[in-house]
Amino acid sequence: MPLWVTLYVALMVVSLPVGVLMLRRIEQDWLHPVGGLVSTLLSVAFVFSYWMPDAVPFHSPSVLLLFGFVLFWDLYSLKRLKQKLPDYFEMSEDSELQPNSGAWLLGVLLMVPAYYFGALVCLRVIS
Repeated sequence: MPLWVTLYVALMVVSLPVGVLMLRRIEQDWLHPVGGLVSTLLSVAFVFSYWMPDAVPFHSPSVLLLFGFVLFWDLYSLKRLKQKLPDYFEMSEDSELQPNSGAWLLGVLLMVPAYYFGALVCLRVIS
């Protein structure tokens, strides 16, 4: 596994508690933090499964359901955060964290490698 992949996985694991706590405070329930935790752990598993297929052996077509869950949950969470985060932080209209700002784009781009490796794992299972 290349160094950049190891650093990427480390970033995902280190940011996991922050994301879970933030979702818990914003949503005031346990569904969203647990869903975020499962989604992130599955994303890490997809990265490991691509680079070390023996360590995390995804061999059945059910991996497509797991990948679908990751995509659905991340898009759902992004939609919810775009609605609730400005109110939570009481941000003004010209704030840098508004839904159309570059900070949101950066957050989405940080997940692209996990989606890419997840898609490659799914293709490997199908073929």
